[in-house]
Amino acid sequence: MSAQSTEKLILKDAVQGNEKLTSVSLDCEELDLFSESIDGLMTLESLYLKDCNLENIPNEVLRLSKLKLLNVEGNKLTSLPPEFDKMNQLTVLNVRGNDFNEIPTILSELPNLREIDLAKNPNLDILQASKVLTQIEKLDFLYLSENNLKELPEEFSKCNVLQELHLNDNPELDLDQVFSIVEQIKSLKILVLSNNAIKEIPKSISKLNHIEGLVLDANPKLQLSNLIAAVDSLQNLKVLLLRNNNFQFMPQNLKGLTGLKVLELNKNNFSENEKERINEQLPNTKVIF
Repeated sequence: MSAQSTEKLILKDAVQGNEKLTSVSLDCEELDLFSESIDGLMTLESLYLKDCNLENIPNEVLRLSKLKLLNVEGNKLTSLPPEFDKMNQLTVLNVRGNDFNEIPTILSELPNLREIDLAKNPNLDILQASKVLTQIEKLDFLYLSENNLKELPEEFSKCNVLQELHLNDNPELDLDQVFSIVEQIKSLKILVLSNNAIKEIPKSISKLNHIEGLVLDANPKLQLSNLIAAVDSLQNLKVLLLRNNNFQFMPQNLKGLTGLKVLELNKNNFSENEKERINEQLPNTKVIF
């Protein structure tokens, strides 16, 4: 018996056995079984429907009134149905890798929505999206990776409970402009700027004193002396990630990093002697190689 048919049997038997399922991850060939079994899946809190070429969210999903997490990553969705306003318990929505041009205004009507993944929707109208996102009262995690972004609309400054913002894989991003917006989002704690072809950190980063975590993975041309000076100006920064940058050496003076609690340097090319030197200069920092 194939693994796939075993999965189908497990889902079917669980429903027929009146098991209270709370999480289901379906492969594409299980959609018919899912539809047939929907009456027995009303306890679902998490549903994964990834990479199935879906152009619409199945109607059965809209019946899952207890659903808190919906992941429809890697499909062909361009919109959400009007009935989506029934998803009152939804806290996490992942529509990464779809074909959205605009964000449905209906999202602003979901009272518990906290996390949205909009990455890899390259035709997304970021200005329109920002007007909807700022209306989502509890939004605190937002992913905008791989969206061909160059700037953040001023509207984003109104995301006043946002705590974590992912802007990685947008290599044309104007960091000065982005920092001018992030400066106004005082709730923001973590900023992700990985794989953005960053060479130099603008001095304007010094205004982001509320940032506690900064992720700069996969920016191998990053000027480390410039970075350390920039980090030194961030009084509340506790975690800095510099993974996968092909670094071999850190600057001789690491004083600007002494306030960090965690410095991640794994997936680089430091020698054992260089690792030892870095640890000696940062005795109060947990350095991860």
